[in-house]
Amino acid sequence: NAAQQAVAQVETLRKMLLAMASDMRVVLVRLASCVTTLRYFSDQKLFNDMTRAYGRESLDLYAPLANRLGIWQLKWELEDLSFRFIEPDTYRRIARMLEEKRMMREGFVQGAIERLQRELAAAGIKAEVSGRPKHIYSIWNKMRGKGLDFSELYDVRAFRVIVPDIKTCYTVLGLVHNIWTPIPKEFDDYISRPKPNGYQSLHTVVMADDGRPLEV
Repeated sequence: NAAQQAVAQVETLRKMLLAMASDMRVVLVRLASCVTTLRYFSDQKLFNDMTRAYGRESLDLYAPLANRLGIWQLKWELEDLSFRFIEPDTYRRIARMLEEKRMMREGFVQGAIERLQRELAAAGIKAEVSGRPKHIYSIWNKMRGKGLDFSELYDVRAFRVIVPDIKTCYTVLGLVHNIWTPIPKEFDDYISRPKPNGYQSLHTVVMADDGRPLEV
């Protein structure tokens, strides 16, 4: 039952914390084992009470742990795979909507990236610019948290810019806001206010040329 699952999760977390204190490699192996198991369930299309419970444990314990350690790719995969077993119908619905608009979305984001790259080159700034991969769990989380429809989401159309230092990061923010009109309430400065795990970046949402939001 739910109470027994909660007790089991607490015990698992206690063991993980003890392992972290003695040898971080134990934790990394456990995270790798978790994502491998979820991949196997996904490949075999196993949807039952056992896979749902495993998905819940992975989402509640292991995805936050990967986030805390800064292993972003593992965090995203753990969240999406776990969500697939916890809410299979919702997962499929969002995945289907993403796929239906994929070509249009990718074409638009690529055009925006090329435009920014030209501006960066003209300013003599070296930066890595790339489209941000879709992350179904985060899309659902934002839809639920803000009461948004799928069409209203910002991070469906997004890209990231990676630069070598903080000063250049703020310079690029200025260029982005010069190209597109920023949406004031959608700006976050995680450089002046880093997240607890040390993550630092600037997040902005701008109004793109087609009149729809674009997250950078």
